[in-house]
Amino acid sequence: MVVATVAPGGSSRQGGPVPLAITHGPSLQVPGVSSMTVVWHTNRPAVSHVEYGPTEALGQTAVNAEHGLIDNDRTSHVVRLSGLPPGKPCFYRVVSREFLGYDKQHIVRWGETVTGDIRSFTTLDTAARGYSFTVVSDIHENVARFGKLLSVVDWKVTPFVVFNGDMVNDFMTEGQPFAGFLDAAIEVFADTRPFVYVRGNHDVRGRFARKLDEYFPTAAGRAYYSFDQGPVHFVVLDSGEDKVDGHEYYNGLVAFEPYRREQAEWLATDLASPAARRARFRVVLSHIPPRGGEGYAIDEVRRLWEPVANTGRVDLWMSGHTHRVAAIPPAAGANRYHLVVNAPDTLTRVDVLRDRLEAAVIRENGEKVAAVTVLPAGGGAR
Repeated sequence: MVVATVAPGGSSRQGGPVPLAITHGPSLQVPGVSSMTVVWHTNRPAVSHVEYGPTEALGQTAVNAEHGLIDNDRTSHVVRLSGLPPGKPCFYRVVSREFLGYDKQHIVRWGETVTGDIRSFTTLDTAARGYSFTVVSDIHENVARFGKLLSVVDWKVTPFVVFNGDMVNDFMTEGQPFAGFLDAAIEVFADTRPFVYVRGNHDVRGRFARKLDEYFPTAAGRAYYSFDQGPVHFVVLDSGEDKVDGHEYYNGLVAFEPYRREQAEWLATDLASPAARRARFRVVLSHIPPRGGEGYAIDEVRRLWEPVANTGRVDLWMSGHTHRVAAIPPAAGANRYHLVVNAPDTLTRVDVLRDRLEAAVIRENGEKVAAVTVLPAGGGAR
């Protein structure tokens, strides 16, 4: 694959033009049983597509189009592949053609084309058995620590990774995700195994926060959604900022309070869905936890979402945010689920077995600091 580290405008350090290049990616995100999203970036605006298929012969092509118009002037490229068979390998490569603008309304000037290497991934599968998933949070662009955490992952049994918020530390410059963790993730796994991106409060701060979708796309335009793998129904929630909307930090530019209420309504519907009721386990992923610390947002997450989670028989809730490890068991009259909270120097590995979930919080040196066994709260008979 042609790769160059250059400025988005396409200038070299010497000031002259540089060729079109794929500068970051591809990465795999928002996985599903029949779909996958491919994300990559170029140093110049381009029109892009993904070639894919069940073998290295590929044979199919996917583009991103909104209202019938294919993206034609972007350096970030997000393409969703759909109609894939569950639990099967899919081969793919990314292609970008430089877009130089219009001479007339029907005449476009094109530059060169770059094509990535052929890679492969495997879709999720509700019939999957005996796998693990890994949860990391609060990296705050500490790429050295992030690399140490990835080194303790058992990739043979890990089909996807969860980034559970605050991977970025106030999104003020466009290159922060790349240098902070994303390039390292791609180097280790993210071009062949997907990650699930859960938004944290620091991720949604800064001048580039409203461009987060260009790096970490959502599912059908929403940063809260659900997906299934094996006997687990996963729910992704966007807990938003950690202070009241009217706080001076936000300059009147946020509305997370109604957004969390909106998600509470959606969560009740999702947990009552056939997919959630059929699943043996239900796992909630949110950056801000409902317990394990103090503060306005923790209180709001607990007030709005915990009653719904209890009614919906959630088994395990996984969070970060507090920077302190916590493993809180179910308690009568309070949380009916297990809560596990990561610290910045830990990851949580969850082994998915037929009759239980085994969660272990592990430090970057491999030390296990907490362990939780989660039995099903009364889900479907898998």
